[in-house]
Amino acid sequence: MSFADLRQFLSYLEERREVLHIHDEVDPIYQLGAYVRKTSDVGGPALVFHMVKGSDVPVVGGVLATRRRILMAYGVDTDQEAIEKFLYALDHLVPTRRVETGVCQEVVLTGNEVDMGRLPIPTFSLGDGGPYITLGMVISKDPDTGSKNAAIRRIEVKGKNKLGIMAHGHTGIQQARAEARNQYLEVAIALGCDPIIPLINAWKAPYGVDELTLAGAIRGEPVEVVRCRTVDLEVPATAEIIIEGRIPPHVREPEGPFGEVTGYQTDNSDKQVVEVTAITHRRDPIYQTIVTGVPSTEHHMLKQIGIEATCYADLKGRFPGVKAVHFPAAGAVGWLVVVSMKQAGKYEARNVLAHLLSISPFKMAIVVDDDIDVYNLEQVVWAVVTRCQFDKDVVMLPRLRSSTLDPAAEEPGVSCGMGIDATRPFGQPFPQMSVIPGVDKVPDLLAMLSRQLGR
Repeated sequence: MSFADLRQFLSYLEERREVLHIHDEVDPIYQLGAYVRKTSDVGGPALVFHMVKGSDVPVVGGVLATRRRILMAYGVDTDQEAIEKFLYALDHLVPTRRVETGVCQEVVLTGNEVDMGRLPIPTFSLGDGGPYITLGMVISKDPDTGSKNAAIRRIEVKGKNKLGIMAHGHTGIQQARAEARNQYLEVAIALGCDPIIPLINAWKAPYGVDELTLAGAIRGEPVEVVRCRTVDLEVPATAEIIIEGRIPPHVREPEGPFGEVTGYQTDNSDKQVVEVTAITHRRDPIYQTIVTGVPSTEHHMLKQIGIEATCYADLKGRFPGVKAVHFPAAGAVGWLVVVSMKQAGKYEARNVLAHLLSISPFKMAIVVDDDIDVYNLEQVVWAVVTRCQFDKDVVMLPRLRSSTLDPAAEEPGVSCGMGIDATRPFGQPFPQMSVIPGVDKVPDLLAMLSRQLGR
């Protein structure tokens, strides 16, 4: 099934006892973030905060902080089904559908009415430069080609009508092209969308692909969009809140520090700003936030399926024995990849490692046999320590292009890649795994305990 908006998904989660309502007042400075951090740590429910200090707008957090709820958003039961659905959608994009009106514009604030302080935007980590919008889908278009882009960017509140933005990736390309013309880049920031939209926005689509068309393909129906009031862009019509604005050319101001996806604080540095021209929202808006920082957080979970699907498709086309690909949150989702495969010949796993380390800024790649569950890090580590001889089965590739966020890098954007072949020696005798038969026939013990305790 697909969900028309965030509210419909929250109702679906309510029915499955996946939502906890917090009615005590919480402070948006640290306290709200602490709640969302806690539920991420324990695989807990989505949280609805009904009383946020200084605001009458409720906040939801942790909505997609578990793989379980992400699969619900995709409308599937297994990881493999989600991968297949994503890959099918990539080849069957569904164009957006323009509508004349949308609930995201029931209230329109422009001019002196624009005030970012109206929104309960949290401050998360000690040392953060201020309140941060962490689940803002930044929509923009290429000034040369008109191609559209939507991506989650970190956005710092700098004043009632000014934001600091880390305009990198495809947003950065578009901003650079506008700046070369001495032009503003118009942007719209969508908050509180149906769950598939942030899941797609967290993934880096090929340049020129409109992420909303991919979201439509996964939903099985077009994403309805409405034209903004002050910028020439279209936004999801059922969003909770839209912030419209422009990035001026040749303007940079300090942004940060911020607790990043690596789990470490990044220093402040000069970045682009957004001049806010309008805020539109539902009559009774909900503000959606996510927390980031030390894995695992919702930020890490959002990224996984998209990059797992595209990496799987790439590897499967080259190495048919590949069975599964996983990017554990512990690897900051992108720096550690685990691949399971059935080798067709000696050392094929090393070819997989070499390919992985050559195409992306991975710091570590691990290849295991197809009897290892790539989603179970205990099994992966067990395979590494029992099937790998480090002097022969570990490869190092120094001075590879890497992420500029790597806190251990001696040179920004440059790191050492490591590949671990944790497969059994091909074609050679190897001890048999110990297996206890019948485990799959044992009933659900936790459900039995729950019934015994009368829950």
